[in-house]
Amino acid sequence: MIRALKYIFLFVYFSSFAQEKTVYSVYLVGDAGEDTIPGKALLILKDQFSDDTNTAVIFLGDNVYPSGLNPNNKTSVLHLESQLQILKEYKGNVFFIPGNHDWDSQKRNGRTVLKKEEEYVENYLKTKTTVLNKDEQTFLPNNALPGPESIMLDRKLRLIIIDTQWFLHEHKKNTVGTKKQTQNNFYKKLDSLLILSKENQEQVIIAAHHPMYSNGQHAKAKQPFRFLVNCTPFQIFGLLGINRLYSQDLAQPRYKKMRKRMLTIFNKYDNITFASGHEHNLQCFKEGGNRYIVSGSGSKRSHLLKRKHIDSAFQDDKKTGFIKLEYSIDKYKSTTIYRVGQEEKVLEGY
Repeated sequence: MIRALKYIFLFVYFSSFAQEKTVYSVYLVGDAGEDTIPGKALLILKDQFSDDTNTAVIFLGDNVYPSGLNPNNKTSVLHLESQLQILKEYKGNVFFIPGNHDWDSQKRNGRTVLKKEEEYVENYLKTKTTVLNKDEQTFLPNNALPGPESIMLDRKLRLIIIDTQWFLHEHKKNTVGTKKQTQNNFYKKLDSLLILSKENQEQVIIAAHHPMYSNGQHAKAKQPFRFLVNCTPFQIFGLLGINRLYSQDLAQPRYKKMRKRMLTIFNKYDNITFASGHEHNLQCFKEGGNRYIVSGSGSKRSHLLKRKHIDSAFQDDKKTGFIKLEYSIDKYKSTTIYRVGQEEKVLEGY
């Protein structure tokens, strides 16, 4: 009887241990397109790579500064290849997401520039790397559409990729039907995917460029000049490009509308980690049972705001770096912060 109880205990113990074992890791790095050779943060990221195929690297936009990819400009190409180079022997999945700078820095030729970057990334990964998904679409959403694109990374881990710049872009952009139809279909599909993931007891990573929560420079009030540019006859300044200075801020009307509608959907669920870049620092928030990550210091840094009322699990603007998510078989396991010159930090209770 005692021996039987012993075996039962050991079975339960090791079964529990197996459930907690990391089965999938996801690296999040954004705004990495400043350097022309791999910077320190990217080299640290490369050092984390192994032969484990149960991993993914997600580049969260602004992959080419300052105005997206120009294939005929050597420096522009080097900005992009500084990221692609570290993937040559990588064995996991790779995904690139567009940011506002990849859309020609919000200018008129945005979708044309974006398409060139999409083609370059997918051709490079297909012909010059060992990445697991190189024969599939790796630059998403494709064709300058907003998505959402859904990929099953593991049996219980779903990745949803969206292009938030599509909603903020003022100039020509691709649609399926009208802009309004494309937008409404996007939100319906996003909600449907989240309903499905909840029914299947999946964990979800939603990857985009623009954050839902931030204590960075794009969270500044910047009033009243934004009001003059967006809400009065002074909109004439928009023709001169001045409004581009403000179109990327959380308080800008388009951004506010997009954020409100997305959060209305997200707040119905508690199995989401929303990953973004845009701010050139590292931030982690938890709201309504969901995690919100800003990992935008792949190659640049910008200061956080000194706002005491912001409730966050982690903030850092002193070092470049990236963030890793780990999942066990059917649940979120941990978030680890990597910063140049610092020890790894695993967030507790996040």
